[in-house]
Amino acid sequence: MRIIFLLGIIAAVCCSSLVVTKEYVEYLKRHVDWEVQEYEDNIFRGMTMDEAKTLFGYIPDTEESDIPEVEETVTPSEINWSGANCDVGPQNQGNCGSCWAFAAVGSLSARCCLHASDKGWLSPQELVSCDTSNHACDGGSITSPVNYMIKNNGLVPDTCFPYKAAKTSCPTKCVSGGDFKSAHVCKCSGSTRCSGTSGIKSCLAKGPVTIGFQVCKSFMSYKSGIYMCDCTNFEGGHAVLVMGQSDSPKCHYTIRNSWGTNWGEKGYFRMGCTTCSLQGGAVCGNVA
Repeated sequence: MRIIFLLGIIAAVCCSSLVVTKEYVEYLKRHVDWEVQEYEDNIFRGMTMDEAKTLFGYIPDTEESDIPEVEETVTPSEINWSGANCDVGPQNQGNCGSCWAFAAVGSLSARCCLHASDKGWLSPQELVSCDTSNHACDGGSITSPVNYMIKNNGLVPDTCFPYKAAKTSCPTKCVSGGDFKSAHVCKCSGSTRCSGTSGIKSCLAKGPVTIGFQVCKSFMSYKSGIYMCDCTNFEGGHAVLVMGQSDSPKCHYTIRNSWGTNWGEKGYFRMGCTTCSLQGGAVCGNVA
């Protein structure tokens, strides 16, 4: 009996560290207003929180940035770039904390498509492997990728340096053999900081915006609806791409994640405007 009792304690301790359990799913269903992903379909099923955190990777800026704030403008009550011609759809960062790179690349790719010429999906791997101001698969900030893009005249296309979900050496040649440096497109000149609801909305008027926020455990069980945080003890930071904002039925963002299309609303989610310790980001002021 003592052995069985001890095994029960061990099992309870083990299961308590899991991101999602059947009991937790049922608990969320009773306490939240958004739709919860069923246990059997949850991409985090069987993961511990430490394992799940490898899919985070947003590191808040520790110092005040000298990037100027966006000039706030009068914008429509609803902006939505998702599903538009310049939206390549949700990507999958894999087992690498490179959300910061995917969010930054998503913003530059879309803005280049909208305001310059469509160069296709740019390379998050370049930021992971070549942006030494960040930490590759161990996370990165929002502002430093923009500084890298400015310094290096944009990024190379993903076809030049495909994603590997791991840090590699920064190349001198594209996979096709072309010169890596001369393959850079979408030149970024200047940058703009987007803070607060009105600031993010003003930046959204010209295209998608990178943001970072602090993650509650419940976020991993999101399926659909307008997500609102339900905790004060956050598990880590995550960077994503805001595709739109609406004031109806309440102020919320439409956001593209980088966990593939089997999570959330086919890879997207909606989140309340004033939740999850949200931090606005920096975007390229102009592209060419």
